Amino acid sequence: MEQNHIFQILWDSDPVVKLTLLILLGFSVGSWAIVVYKYKELKKWKISAARFFEAFWRTPSLEELLAKSAGQENPLFNIFRTGISDIMRKNKGEGRKVTLSLVQRRIENAISMEEDRIERYIPFLATTGSVAPFIGLFGTVWGILAAFWKIGKAGSSSLAVVGPFIAEALIATAVGLAAAIPAVIFYNIFVNQTRSFLKDVNGFAEDLSQRIQQDYFS
Repeated sequence: MEQNHIFQILWDSDPVVKLTLLILLGFSVGSWAIVVYKYKELKKWKISAARFFEAFWRTPSLEELLAKSAGQENPLFNIFRTGISDIMRKNKGEGRKVTLSLVQRRIENAISMEEDRIERYIPFLATTGSVAPFIGLFGTVWGILAAFWKIGKAGSSSLAVVGPFIAEALIATAVGLAAAIPAVIFYNIFVNQTRSFLKDVNGFAEDLSQRIQQDYFS
């Protein structure tokens, strides 16, 4: 293997630079895992939520809708189940007195929980986009310092001596940017998608509150 091969350069690099690259690799792997996970999760929830929203207006009875939709897993159904649970228990003679304000508080709490679920893990992408370039820059600065120390020790500043050390330092910056750029891109994509989805979730919550008021408290 040639001495200036990139893998040989990394293998011979300073331990601090190696640690920096491992940290950046961890950020990159974590970011891509979140990208794949959130893409699948949001896609599944949007399809399931759209079907449930249609069923919500198509089904004349909320009790019937609850029975038909049991086992679903999407934010709209979770809010619906929470909002109507006290009413169902009361109808079975198992619960306390139910008021509209209580139901509305339940719905608001459910919305907050679903917002946290929809947005979970996405802030990690923002953290990666913000931190990774600086971690890479730290590795570059440290690598350059180590290079100057080795140059002084060798007593020569020729390109043959300096080149590998400068290269290992610059690799840290490149890896930092490689981790940060995709994270920033997908962070913005997911923020826009979740913002749009949350509008639908809040709109459904308002429709649910009004329908419960009409069906049970009018």
